[in-house]
Amino acid sequence: MKPSEKAKAVGFKSLNEVADGSGEPRKNLIRWSEAYPRRFELILKGLMFERMSNEINAVFDGFNDKEDQD
Repeated sequence: MKPSEKAKAVGFKSLNEVADGSGEPRKNLIRWSEAYPRRFELILKGLMFERMSNEINAVFDGFNDKEDQD
């Protein structure tokens, strides 16, 4: 499976989105996916975790904002 296909399989729009999120050039990600597949997988997992954490925090922040208004 190509790196871009892996990125899409876990919910990213493209490998460019992964590159932007990780701060690594797209070419590095492609090379790492071949030479260091574990590193590439950890980058994907880390970005997925970060995304989910931000979404969860946003939900709870919304609860807190609503409680402050009541």
